[in-house]
Amino acid sequence: MKQGFRVQLKDALRFLLIATVLGGGCAAWVHKGNRPAPIIPMASMPAATDVRAVGQTQESPMIAAKPEVMPERDQARVRSAVNTQRVARVAMEGQRHAAFSLARTGWRLVETGDYLHAAQAFTEAAERVPDEASFLVGLGLSQHRLLRDDLAVAALERAVHLDFYVDQGHKLLGDVYFRQGEIAAAIHHYETAIQQDPNDVALKESLAKARREYQAEANFDRLFSPHFVIKFLGSKHRATANAVAERLEMAYDEVGVKMSYFPAETFTVVLYPEGQFRDVTLSPDWARGLFDGRIHLPIEDQGTTRTPAVSDAVLIHEYAHAVVHRLSAGHAPTWLNEGLALYFEGRATSWGHDILARQADEIAPLSSLHGSFLGLPPRTAAVAYAESYWATQALVKRYGIVRVRQLLEALSVTPDFPKTFEAVLKDRYREFDATWMTVPTWKRG
Repeated sequence: MKQGFRVQLKDALRFLLIATVLGGGCAAWVHKGNRPAPIIPMASMPAATDVRAVGQTQESPMIAAKPEVMPERDQARVRSAVNTQRVARVAMEGQRHAAFSLARTGWRLVETGDYLHAAQAFTEAAERVPDEASFLVGLGLSQHRLLRDDLAVAALERAVHLDFYVDQGHKLLGDVYFRQGEIAAAIHHYETAIQQDPNDVALKESLAKARREYQAEANFDRLFSPHFVIKFLGSKHRATANAVAERLEMAYDEVGVKMSYFPAETFTVVLYPEGQFRDVTLSPDWARGLFDGRIHLPIEDQGTTRTPAVSDAVLIHEYAHAVVHRLSAGHAPTWLNEGLALYFEGRATSWGHDILARQADEIAPLSSLHGSFLGLPPRTAAVAYAESYWATQALVKRYGIVRVRQLLEALSVTPDFPKTFEAVLKDRYREFDATWMTVPTWKRG
């Protein structure tokens, strides 16, 4: 009994010794019968530094200093700033998404010819994202097609300022400046555009035309009247320029009264010596003048027009083209454009009767006379002009000149001629085309 007690006492002293060495970190001793509880081996204990880190309360140079805690007020400010940035970023992304959606709508409207609503879509897109150059190109194109060239220049110049090589920016600026008569500026932008796209055939043709006109007009003088700018070569043509300006002002009043339309913008008129007119405009021999945004007229080298009567007719004819172009934003079909020019020129009602009677089998549907007549051979061109005049006379007689003007104005918004014809005149275009001819021998079989 005593011997057993001594054994147990010896084991207890051993355990206390080990516990003292370990700093109280060992497991408690549980007595089970005469067997002491197993002592946890040293290898299974945490490292000494870990023990101190967990249990030590006194600071030690071996342990890293505790980081400072940011005051709650500063933490709130940081959270607020982060949230503000997040909200701003989400709002910006939403604005860009909406802007590009508007721009896509704008380009679809351009494809359908609805330039008015396209301009509105591009304007809103540019307001949402002002630094996107492509939106301004779309806006400039729409304004150009609406004949608002000052607004077009403003949009396009800003576009190329934001992105010098933005697609179509310089080409459109060339077109706008050319129509404004700023030929040197047009050439500059055409040349820049060709650097971007050397294979654009139409662009090369525009540049060649601008260079021809710039070279031809390099030494031209200018004469200003209330509604026209007359460009002419040398002092010997000044008297002709004055006469042209006076007659054009009369045409402005005559056509304005009939159409109830007096445009505020000025028109540019270029007077060429006879031979130079053909070389510059590349017009056919039968053309007596040309309107392509500017009025081009040939004059004799002596500085006088052919005869006063012809001169008056040509001037009114070409000015009528300018009016039709302005009213319709360039969307009137050629047969109506030419027919109205002949109508205002004062052609006899019977003019073209013999042409149509002799060549009745060559009379084409009006829908085939929407494109330019300049490429037509003389015989075909004569039929096209005669048909245009008689169809226009029938149109004016049936609906009145005021409603014809309304038709032109509606075309500036909706270029689809059959659709606009029906909306304004309450008649179907194809039915009018089938019934405008009143002479039985002309009717198509």
